[in-house]
Amino acid sequence: MSQEHIEVIVSGKALKARPGLTLTHALWEAGRAGEVQTGCDGGVCGACTVSIQLKGDSKTLIDLACQRQVEDGMTVFPYPAPTIPAVAPNREISPESIRAAFPTLDRCTKCGACSMVCPMDIPVMDSVTRMRSGAFEEAAEDFTSCIHCGQCRVVCEDRVKPHNMGMWVRRSLGMAQNWERLAGSAVNSPDESWDLLLDCDEETRLARCREFRKTGRVES
Repeated sequence: MSQEHIEVIVSGKALKARPGLTLTHALWEAGRAGEVQTGCDGGVCGACTVSIQLKGDSKTLIDLACQRQVEDGMTVFPYPAPTIPAVAPNREISPESIRAAFPTLDRCTKCGACSMVCPMDIPVMDSVTRMRSGAFEEAAEDFTSCIHCGQCRVVCEDRVKPHNMGMWVRRSLGMAQNWERLAGSAVNSPDESWDLLLDCDEETRLARCREFRKTGRVES
């Protein structure tokens, strides 16, 4: 093996990789891209979740292949959470709307397994409690660093789906805030605001978008 390469074991097979590459890019370079799922390649979607053991360490780590750099002697296995259908966010977020979207919310028995397994140290169990009580702003803040690995859902025996709910809350709050900004613009309705932004030439559209970002309003 060249001194310019290190050896990583992926799914039981040796992989020669250049130091400094992420696991994802090392697999791509070796023509083995299909061995670990790829989504955004930016540390957001969680598709490339893997379990990792470092050389000389028996502890198992959970990380994203697109974010983890290769290390000599590391052992890697794909460990993605099974996919589930997405739930559309709701700008009218409320205790009723989150329970309609996620009937599993009230199943939580506070075992704490979700918090223990989270690689980002998110207080998952506490955040589920916040969502149950309607403290959505606090719950959204909890999940700011979520990488969508889905391990909290994997270990939950009650099928609560914590990270799915956390991201639903974040997106629903974002939708509500954007809608409020549009509703408070100079025109009469959010739909009219979009028409004003889109129904014009490219130069005018860019100017209006910049105006809206700065002021939250669009003048005709």
